[in-house]
Amino acid sequence: MPGAHHERGPDRTVGAPFRRSPLAAAGILRRVTTSDIPAPTQARPRQPARPATSPVVLVPVTRSDRAVLSHLGQLYRHDVSEALGHLPNDDGTFNNRRLDAFFVGADPGHEARLITVAGRTGGFVLTGVEPDGTRVLSDFFVVRALRRTGVGRAAAVATFTAYPGPWSVAFQDYNPGARAFWESVADLVAQGDWSSEQRPVPGKPELPPDTWMTLTVV
Repeated sequence: MPGAHHERGPDRTVGAPFRRSPLAAAGILRRVTTSDIPAPTQARPRQPARPATSPVVLVPVTRSDRAVLSHLGQLYRHDVSEALGHLPNDDGTFNNRRLDAFFVGADPGHEARLITVAGRTGGFVLTGVEPDGTRVLSDFFVVRALRRTGVGRAAAVATFTAYPGPWSVAFQDYNPGARAFWESVADLVAQGDWSSEQRPVPGKPELPPDTWMTLTVV
């Protein structure tokens, strides 16, 4: 017939009525799609070797350690800049007033210690003393490669137990994991003799309040 056009496919003639298989109609057979084929199991990528995590030792900072402490202080300020919303200065460095005060030596109660792990530098601790004798843990930093390994807990416990008596430490609840970490440390060194309260940041009403924990190290 003029104008008519037929094509033969591999199974049937185009235009011919489609006859469904009785098994398919009964739901016994169905078309297999790519979503039915399970994805191949991928091997977990090989992880780099982790650094040693012991022994953890606190080493008093001397004049020869000034550059080391200053460099670690920049890493620390960069670390907390995410939570605080701080940007670096035009020269690419961050302000660190507490570390500056330690270097000046205006307050003999300020002490700094390097955290060493298996003889390698792993962080630092900065402490001070209030007029009433309460010690304050003002800065605490562990490099990222050693976090969640027990190094931070060991260093914090060593800091507190070096000076039994009243202590205080401030942290920010918007800093992920800070509360859980310090409460777990306080449970170890104070045997439950600790409390916490929120206090506004002096001179910075735009910031959320800090959480101050007070504890008595036995």
